[in-house]
Amino acid sequence: MVVSRRKALVYLGVAGAPVAMRKVFAQGERVRVADLAGLVPLQPVSFSYPDEGSPAILLDMGRPTYMGVGPKKSIVAYSALCQHMGCPTAFDPKEKLLVCPCHMSLYDPSRGGLCLEGPSISRLPRIVLEVAGGSVYAVGVAYGLIYGRASNA
Repeated sequence: MVVSRRKALVYLGVAGAPVAMRKVFAQGERVRVADLAGLVPLQPVSFSYPDEGSPAILLDMGRPTYMGVGPKKSIVAYSALCQHMGCPTAFDPKEKLLVCPCHMSLYDPSRGGLCLEGPSISRLPRIVLEVAGGSVYAVGVAYGLIYGRASNA
C-alpha cells in the first residue's frame, strides 16, 4: 500500500501544525489597516491579512484606481506574496509597480494587481477593503489564492 505524503503528515499530526501556530482572520472579519488621514500617496503600508503569516500591502495610488476605495477611490491592497514562488514583493514608487526581487515579476496595483512581466502568470490576490469612521479595514480576499494556500480562510 502506498501512502501519500499528505496522509503521512496527517497520521503524524504535522499537517495542521502551521495553521495552529498563526492567528487566522475569518473571511469577512474587519481588520483595521490604516487611518485615512495618515495615508500618503504612493507610500506603501504593510500589514498582514488574512492571517499573521500573510504579508499584504496597502497603497493610496493618488488618483482613482480600478477597485479603489476611499474619498478619491484611490486606495487598494494586495497580497505581497508573488504568485510565482511566494517571494515578498516591494513597491517601486517611480514605476508605480509591485516588484518581485526574486524573479522580477511586475504587478500593476492600479490595474487590479495584474502581472505585467515575469514568470508569474497570475495577478496578485486583492485584499477587499472598506472605509469607515476615518479608517481603512481589510475584510476579505478576492481574485485568487494567496501563494502557498489551499484556501484564503
